[in-house]
Amino acid sequence: MDTIIQEPLDDSHAPITLIWLHGMGVDGSDFESFQKELSQFGELNNVRMILPSAPSRDISAYNMKMTAWYDIYDETFDSQQKEDIDGMNQAADTISALIEEQRQKNPQSPIWLGGFSQGAALALLVGMSQINPVAGVIALSGYVPNHPRFDELSDVAKQTPIFMAHGTLDSVITIAQARAGLEILNKAGASVEFKDYPMMHEICPDELSDIAEFISAHSSEQPSED
Repeated sequence: MDTIIQEPLDDSHAPITLIWLHGMGVDGSDFESFQKELSQFGELNNVRMILPSAPSRDISAYNMKMTAWYDIYDETFDSQQKEDIDGMNQAADTISALIEEQRQKNPQSPIWLGGFSQGAALALLVGMSQINPVAGVIALSGYVPNHPRFDELSDVAKQTPIFMAHGTLDSVITIAQARAGLEILNKAGASVEFKDYPMMHEICPDELSDIAEFISAHSSEQPSED
């Protein structure tokens, strides 16, 4: 798996590691500016960015090949959607291994997991599956996949802070689909902060500021990994 690693812009503070998962049709390099944007709009300068890239695969819903973490059969993005469970589980195992690798390399750095669109869905799945919890999950413009993991969350998963954000004008994954996912998480007992913004399938400055604030607040509440 190709992975881009960006060291913190400011190394005078203890670093926070953020593993970021892209959406379909792009790769990790499309989020190389994200670190600088978090600094610019959120004054969060101590982030070590880990940007893995998904493989290229056939996507059933579009009858074409593109980069994706798993196959998509349709675009309902709800609790009834037919899902590529095997593909999801394989991708989740890959990202979980990356989390453990970063824990070994940077044991004092809190590890956050985030993503955009399909990457957000995978981040939620992986974040809610950890025995040794991540510091938190950031899910932007995504959805909660129809996966049995969300039927019943562990106590560790319930205590993992989640920041979900979505554009009210998003036509790729609608705000209604995002809120339906939020309801699933809330019913399962997850700890979620949800915000929406007047935007499409994208990321805006106010959202970046809120992400930085959320990460800073929750990282200060938790001890570093030993």
